[in-house]
Amino acid sequence: MPCRPAIASMSLGRAWVHEMPEKTKQAAETGFQGIEIFYEDLEYLAKKYGDSTQDENILAAAKEVRELCDSLGLEIFGLQPFLFYEGLVDRQEHDRKIRQLKLWFRIVKVLGTYTIQIPTNFQQGGTSGDIDLITQDLIEVADLGIKEDPPIRFAYENIAWGTHVDTWELMWDIVQRVNRPNFGCCLDTFNIAGRVWADPASPTGKTANAENDFQASMERLRNTVDIKKVYYVQVVDAEHRGAYLPSVEVAKVLLNDLKFEGWVSMELFSRTLADPDQAVPRTHSQRGIAAWKKLQSELDL
Repeated sequence: MPCRPAIASMSLGRAWVHEMPEKTKQAAETGFQGIEIFYEDLEYLAKKYGDSTQDENILAAAKEVRELCDSLGLEIFGLQPFLFYEGLVDRQEHDRKIRQLKLWFRIVKVLGTYTIQIPTNFQQGGTSGDIDLITQDLIEVADLGIKEDPPIRFAYENIAWGTHVDTWELMWDIVQRVNRPNFGCCLDTFNIAGRVWADPASPTGKTANAENDFQASMERLRNTVDIKKVYYVQVVDAEHRGAYLPSVEVAKVLLNDLKFEGWVSMELFSRTLADPDQAVPRTHSQRGIAAWKKLQSELDL
């Protein structure tokens, strides 16, 4: 299966500024084949059905989004982010998150997808760095997901500002410890490069030993990761007097060297997302597909 371009729905404008019908329409018209859905998109849309905290209204919103995407020929390939889950010290809060997850199981079935993304926990308090506890928590969700029909899989993503798990190496170690067929990862160029190469407080925007550390990390990535456990890739840059991360170099390792085939999401978080200008969804979609085509050209995909 060749790489297929996708767009994270939030990159088309924050849900409470730009409506889903327009965002998805622009994604389809500019050439995207699929999108990620953020839970917040559903939560916002659910308000039209009543109380957005009620399960039935969230599910109604999911049904509307599924029908919308079907009409536009867009595939929904994942729901995210299942936030602040693993390593919680408060086990009653852990149990609450498990109950919430069971609603997510219902949501993804309505959406017609089977992947839930779990970012590494970045809460500043109330979490444990105990790898055994973190692993135990993630085994629990994997074992629950595999019992579903069809089975639900989980894409674990290292967040560069994660409290305990902030590098792809730590994330990958946990994926191996979990060792379940439905538990893999999402690799994100921002979170990989942002952690090992970038320092926004530095005048150069880079760490003191950025180039050497980055190249060593890329070499480990080539020699370590089983690409079959990578469920999708997100290509993202960052702003520091203009886009500046070595995102293309990370993408080259993933798409060329490791030969990833599947969804590549052109994700973007920017101040422009909050701009109420009705042209924002089209502008972002056009920028996203242009970036994808440029990446295809640079990597000869």
